Amino acid sequence: MTGRLCHLATVVGTGVGFGVGGTAIGALLGHVAPSFFRQLLPLRDPATFNPVELGIGLGLTSGLGWGLAIGVLLVAIIAWKDTRLARKEARGSANVSSVA
Repeated sequence: MTGRLCHLATVVGTGVGFGVGGTAIGALLGHVAPSFFRQLLPLRDPATFNPVELGIGLGLTSGLGWGLAIGVLLVAIIAWKDTRLARKEARGSANVSSVA
């Protein structure tokens, strides 16, 4: 993979990876410590409250958001590095051809 497809795969991969990780952590937290979500979000109807579902929803959305943000940041850093290397190589080849 080259260029844009590789960058897209990086952003999608980090988004999906963080989304899955956030979902797992949220589900685990809802199962192990349901009182955490009860204190975090006071609800009107505690009878229908399911902390595992809430953990899955919050974990998925926050994990996906952070994963996409980190993926875009990673792609921006890689693109910046590639641009700097390309400029350096262009300057180096221009200096070599002008000397000969």
